[in-house]
Amino acid sequence: MKKFRTASDNMNFNTLAFIRYYFHIPESRRLSWALIEETSQSGTEIRLGVVFPEHPHLYIDVAMRRFFTVTTMYGGAFSRKVTPARRTASRDSFVYSTDSGLTLRTPKDFITDIYFSSLYSGDLFRQRLL
Repeated sequence: MKKFRTASDNMNFNTLAFIRYYFHIPESRRLSWALIEETSQSGTEIRLGVVFPEHPHLYIDVAMRRFFTVTTMYGGAFSRKVTPARRTASRDSFVYSTDSGLTLRTPKDFITDIYFSSLYSGDLFRQRLL
């Protein structure tokens, strides 16, 4: 596992290696990009996640920065499903797609925007943090 000391150590936030580092996940656990399909009374939302292929009920919601489990509650009124996804890169974005047809496009700096300000770096003093 690459040893990062601060966010300014040329850290590539857009990698599973960074997710492994941030969440202290051992190298022995495989990781895969995934799409999360969360359905509630207000509709369905598709979000970016990382799943453990050997334990597909446990996943990380990238934007929420925490672990969740696949679940259905309230007689099906609320559910979370997670599906492994392939990632392809274009010039300015990543596209995540599943075998079932779900697709999510994110800007290339999506993960950096979420995690950069949660790790100490001397660069923080020069950034505008909203």
